[in-house]
Amino acid sequence: MNTDASIPIDDFDYETFINGFEEVTYWHYAWYSKIMGALLYDQTKIIQGHHECRFGKFMDQTPIPPGQTKEFNTVRELHQQMHEAASTLMSSRILGRKPPESIFKEFSETQGLFTAAFNALLRSAMLSQAEQKCRASFGMGKAPVPPTSA
Repeated sequence: MNTDASIPIDDFDYETFINGFEEVTYWHYAWYSKIMGALLYDQTKIIQGHHECRFGKFMDQTPIPPGQTKEFNTVRELHQQMHEAASTLMSSRILGRKPPESIFKEFSETQGLFTAAFNALLRSAMLSQAEQKCRASFGMGKAPVPPTSA
């Protein structure tokens, strides 16, 4: 389902994408807070894989907004990296070891990159939605299918 090659901008359901993206981002930040809490308070937490969490499922199942494949895949890849780093951090905690500082640094830096990539994708989708609504309101006709940015 993750293809943008054949969906014209005017036919893409930006409202559903934006609403879903915002919702799963809330769940992502809640997950991140739980990881931080587990690290701060010497707790253990089972880490779901990228494909099992709400954000990962959304990224796997939702159509990619037209022309935004590169941005979409960047968000997906950073999300997956965060899950891998969190899993390593929690594995150390479960084994009673102090989590490696290098992995914690990677986890934290990836969160920052994820936030920037997420905002870029959301901004792009919102701009495309605004263009779509303007064309519809003013009878400007359909926009061409954008080139893929893979």
